[in-house]
Amino acid sequence: MAFSTWKHIPAAGDAPAFRVFEGHLEKPALDDRQYRLLELHNGLRAVLVHDQAADKAAASLTVTTGNMLDPDDIPGLAHFCEHMMIKASDNNPAQNKMCQFISANGGIRNAVTGPPSTEYWFSISPTALAGGLERLADLHCAPLFTESLTAREVNAVDSEFKRNWQNDVRRVLQVDKTLSIPGHPYSKFGTGNYESLTAAGRRLGQDVSEEAVLKETRRRLVEWWKNQYCASRMMLAVIGKESLDELTNLVIPLFSKIANRGLDPRPAFKNDAWGPEHMGTVVFVQTVKDYHAFSLTFQLPDLREHYATKPASYLAHFLGHEGPGSICAYLKKRGWLLDISAGVSGSSRSVQFFEISGRLTLEGYLHYRDVVRAVYSYIALLRASFPLEAYHFDEVKTMAETRFRFKEKAQPHKYASALAHGLAEPYPPEWLLSGAYLYREYDEALVKGILEGFAPGRGRIVLEAKEHRAEVMGDDVVWETEKWYGTQYAVKRLDESFHQDLGEPKKNEELHLPAPNPFIPKDLSVDKIDPAKYPALIKRTEKSQLWYKKDDQFWVPKAYVKIDIKTPLAYATPRLAMLTRLFVDLVEDALAEVTYDADLAGLSYSVINQIEGLTVSVGGYNDKIHVLLRTVLDKLRGLQVHPDRLRVLKEKIQREYENFYMGQPSGLSECYATWAFMPTIWTPAEKLLELSLIKESDVSSLRDELLSRAFVEALVNGNMTRERAIEILDVAEQSLNYRPLVPSEIPRQRSLVLPPASNVISRKRHANPKEVNSSLSYYLQFGEVTDVKLRTTLAFIVHILREPCYAMLRTEEQLGYVVACSQWSINGTVGLGVKIQSTRAPWYTESRVDAFLEKMSERIAAMPADEFATQKEGLIVKTLERAKNLGEETVRFWGHIRSGYYDFVKRETDADAIRALTLAEVIRVYDTLVRPSTSAQTRKKLSVHLLSQQLHEEPPAPGPPTIVLSEADTGSNSSDTRTALFKSGLGCAPAATPVISAAFGEHAPAFDFYRPSASDASLVSPGRNHTALVPGAGTGPGPDTESGGAP
Repeated sequence: MAFSTWKHIPAAGDAPAFRVFEGHLEKPALDDRQYRLLELHNGLRAVLVHDQAADKAAASLTVTTGNMLDPDDIPGLAHFCEHMMIKASDNNPAQNKMCQFISANGGIRNAVTGPPSTEYWFSISPTALAGGLERLADLHCAPLFTESLTAREVNAVDSEFKRNWQNDVRRVLQVDKTLSIPGHPYSKFGTGNYESLTAAGRRLGQDVSEEAVLKETRRRLVEWWKNQYCASRMMLAVIGKESLDELTNLVIPLFSKIANRGLDPRPAFKNDAWGPEHMGTVVFVQTVKDYHAFSLTFQLPDLREHYATKPASYLAHFLGHEGPGSICAYLKKRGWLLDISAGVSGSSRSVQFFEISGRLTLEGYLHYRDVVRAVYSYIALLRASFPLEAYHFDEVKTMAETRFRFKEKAQPHKYASALAHGLAEPYPPEWLLSGAYLYREYDEALVKGILEGFAPGRGRIVLEAKEHRAEVMGDDVVWETEKWYGTQYAVKRLDESFHQDLGEPKKNEELHLPAPNPFIPKDLSVDKIDPAKYPALIKRTEKSQLWYKKDDQFWVPKAYVKIDIKTPLAYATPRLAMLTRLFVDLVEDALAEVTYDADLAGLSYSVINQIEGLTVSVGGYNDKIHVLLRTVLDKLRGLQVHPDRLRVLKEKIQREYENFYMGQPSGLSECYATWAFMPTIWTPAEKLLELSLIKESDVSSLRDELLSRAFVEALVNGNMTRERAIEILDVAEQSLNYRPLVPSEIPRQRSLVLPPASNVISRKRHANPKEVNSSLSYYLQFGEVTDVKLRTTLAFIVHILREPCYAMLRTEEQLGYVVACSQWSINGTVGLGVKIQSTRAPWYTESRVDAFLEKMSERIAAMPADEFATQKEGLIVKTLERAKNLGEETVRFWGHIRSGYYDFVKRETDADAIRALTLAEVIRVYDTLVRPSTSAQTRKKLSVHLLSQQLHEEPPAPGPPTIVLSEADTGSNSSDTRTALFKSGLGCAPAATPVISAAFGEHAPAFDFYRPSASDASLVSPGRNHTALVPGAGTGPGPDTESGGAP
């Protein structure tokens, strides 16, 4: 950094002195924002961003103090400090005032503790940025570490730990940390729990009281905060509509008050975390879920100063490659590998590792030595290939430059977070924006030096499995137990013969370096046109319809293509649903090698099975998008099913479906609640009954029948002409070569409708006997999404409940770490949901939700007019928030299209309705559909109780109107039968009907038929029951979209 590029600004009045950077920041070509870098007199660094078009402001404060600086005797103290910091300050002593302010003004906030740093961020209405910054600064000037808050947040950290206690990623990571040099900062237990945070207090004596223990915890916290939090360790990023001078005048007086204690601004932890005894080993780890995985990890040298060459990331390009000749392709052909990844883990200021990892099949696990041999053979191939041909680096460099040049805007809080972290990196200030992206030069000697360190004696192999085989582990195995998570693991040194094999691997003729990438884009030109609000229906036939919009605001050489292939066969029976999932997985598996180059060149694709059929998506630089689309569609129509790949993917799906029931309780209960409103749902367990019966000929037959008759609906959005968009639809129709469906065959999702006075409880047991948490999903069905008044009143109710729900049920009552209130949309019906994951029984947490909803009715009724206006304005800010990039815009358009409503101006309609909303209307809906004491005859409630097997408490006897569907009492098969019978007695709402607009153009008459107005069944009219629920294909918290880990 050149000191001459910084200008000193002397103190003026109440404003302290500071420095401003006067050099030029390297920016993406599309970035029209203005930037200013500051250094305050106390050492705090800040980047200010003026964005005239911002509809959300944001700020992020990163402190270069994380859990690697925890005291040795109080693991988790940095994380505990983060919890305490965001609650109150001397100037705002009432708890959660900052959270309340941000929520009321349409914002969100969070804080995260990592190994080298801690981050505090928020986004907010642009008009409220000053108030948000004032509160953020107050929290860091004088946080209020009260004794009452200490007790609550110790429990909150403990609840967070219990949420993750059965999480395999956390468990394996802590084993890895345990197997490092004792006392090294990397070895610490960063999350913390009750035991670790109160350890210092409990050492005061056996008879010490709980109060005294927590007082000691608080004393040590305050002491640690004073020793580790410091203005010179703080990096601030602020994004707002204000000018740079206005932002400067906001930031300087507020953040100059934070004390500078003279600490090292960027503490680093670069000493080796592993000694000789930790390398050249194989670690066997027992997992909670049933899967097989491997990793091969090497320590990296200090690479902080090599941001211009990025040597480790360059090596990851080869070792994580998935194209022909790669480790991935070779191992997949053997039937040993499901996927692979390679790259650098850890911050530049902490210990860094290079890891090659992947999920294995059972055969791959049994042949893990051959898997590792293949990796070392490729490493040997790389060493022997120096000097590497120039195109390898040129392609990596070119694509990095292209990505940076056309880098689009992101959500403000995410961008602020990235900027704040960038300030902590060693880049020169000119490269703050570009430093993480660009490869500026090639240093082959450095790359070779790192590769030389990838030797058997310096690596660590980790094998993960639920049950380890004796033939894999060998003799003399000593199992140990990790202290915090209780994970079982065993360590063995590489035997001499295996070590020698890896050090001198035989040449593998099937491995070779990547060939030149044919997908690198050449044409990056952009045609600019006048803006339009939404896509237009430009073609409609009995076989298909095409929506199209030319990019008119983001100006990137990109496009996105979405194609729905609708067919009733895809989900007609559990067997057909299972076959369709296998078909999709086989297509993606067959395309993996061919399409990896496209992925490197900024293109992506996916094929997903849905209830309505298949969805094909292609996106990225438009120059080669048609080539990729044709490749995908041809494979879809012409897939050849190979028995060995079918066997591998059947094993993968079986483990995935079985592991589904071992997931987070809160996620599972949300999923079960969503399924309760879907007329037809095939669970993973039901589909697994069909899996073993499926042969390759069955998949081939399904392929032909599934694609023989269909209806295609497509969206093309981006840098593409109307004519090119029509050509893309033509390509789809020609490749698929299908006949049209009869209109009544086109699948349309619908929702079940609970009758008024419903009080349904569904109880199930969690499959994991060691899971300590139970979960409640509490859902109140409101009505149809087409009822504008109803949906916006619901949105307002959720808006004002969200923060108090968290504050009362999580912070004050300490029910659990996962507490949230949200708006649900299930196939076009809308409602209010509350979820709680807790060690308490779900019937108890449900009683607390009822009490909370009752209490909030008083607060709503007494809401002052100015607060009501502020809350409405905050919700309007959220509602009208614009898409920040072409991808976000495409997701919005596609959501409207897939829903069947095509309501492209829904946000503007809702904003107008929120402005017109009165407090009386809110109270009337709340009392009719939410408040327990006044809505017994009108509200429609379903709750799912997912019970921990460690919960032995008996549920209370239900009241007369309650229907209980209890697996815990009757067994899973009977429960499924009772649930099916219950659902069969419910009414089913109509399918979605289009909201006609100018988007339909000349095709509008085909869609515009009479249908009742939503206001005809308005729920807000006193004494009337709202049962006309009109759903579409919206998604609730647990949709049955079968991609990846979905059921």
